[in-house]
Amino acid sequence: MHHLLAEAQGLAKISEFYDKGGIIMYVLTFCSVLTVAVIVYKALDLGRKRVLPEDLKKDIDVAANHGDDSAYARVAQQSGEGRSVLARLSQVVVQRSEHSGPKIRDAVQAKAHEEIVKLQGGIGILDVVIVVAPMLGLLGTASGITTVFDGMSSMGDIKMSIMAAGVAEALTTTIAGLAVAVPAVIGHSIFNRKIETYASQLEVVVGNLVNAVSDDGGEEKA
Repeated sequence: MHHLLAEAQGLAKISEFYDKGGIIMYVLTFCSVLTVAVIVYKALDLGRKRVLPEDLKKDIDVAANHGDDSAYARVAQQSGEGRSVLARLSQVVVQRSEHSGPKIRDAVQAKAHEEIVKLQGGIGILDVVIVVAPMLGLLGTASGITTVFDGMSSMGDIKMSIMAAGVAEALTTTIAGLAVAVPAVIGHSIFNRKIETYASQLEVVVGNLVNAVSDDGGEEKA
């Protein structure tokens, strides 16, 4: 019984919170759901196995640094499957193994740019939420405070306690806007940093493979 009463009180408080904020609260709720969806999606999308799998990285290191043919064969097989960013970049190298080093590097750089753009997909939504959510909060607050002062002009003399209560209600949307923006800022920072780290690691690993292939391949064949 007490549990049901506590749930009912909690729902009543949430309903009251939305009533105070008005329609802007529903927009901020949409922004909040969108932020959570993007964060979950990017957390999965930027998993190490989807970008820089350790087994493929080790095979590339062995093939590049020790000239192991069996390791290179495993690299060629995994790159053909294209299940990760590293595999797709390695595929470019394997497919152009008979070309000259500069041509291989140019092709890898073009593909790497494409892959980095894909990794950044969705982060732009967090950029929008970071800017829009606080602005929506301030808009709701300004609208609420305007309503309070309009009420004061029609009521004449008004107690400070009533005015304070009205301003507190108006600040509801500002609180909500900041609550939505903060997780978006944190997610945005973490994901961008992760992409930068992956980019630098991919550059080193794929660069070693390019050097090994170009050394073996020599000049581009006619």
